[in-house]
Amino acid sequence: MEVRLKRRGAAAGTRDDLRLMTVDNHWDTLRWVQDHMEECVGNIVKLKRLQERETKGVNESAALFQRNLEPLVSSLAASNGQGVMDKLSASLKKALLLMVMERYQSDRDKACRVLGISREKLDTELQLCGVAR
Repeated sequence: MEVRLKRRGAAAGTRDDLRLMTVDNHWDTLRWVQDHMEECVGNIVKLKRLQERETKGVNESAALFQRNLEPLVSSLAASNGQGVMDKLSASLKKALLLMVMERYQSDRDKACRVLGISREKLDTELQLCGVAR
């Protein structure tokens, strides 16, 4: 079933927001949808608003990270271009490891589960990043 959403009072020529709703072909279902179309459209509108908020939240988070990482990137760029990506990767790994180890009070098993890595991999990464045991 195709549902075309249009804002009330929208100017002529305004593009519709097309949404698809899948409904089985049983007469009882079709009758229910027909009798409750206003509720169905209301749910579609709620879903659309939720998706817009989610997208907005991701964009705001990305902007926040970008602002906060800018000083780090600037200092890495000032290091005469010597392995900026390698240093950035190591810096980010170290920051992540420190945050995880602090949050889980250095419980390596919990840290491994959260990070999705093995105990050996965690030990190797901690050692490479210079994080004390």
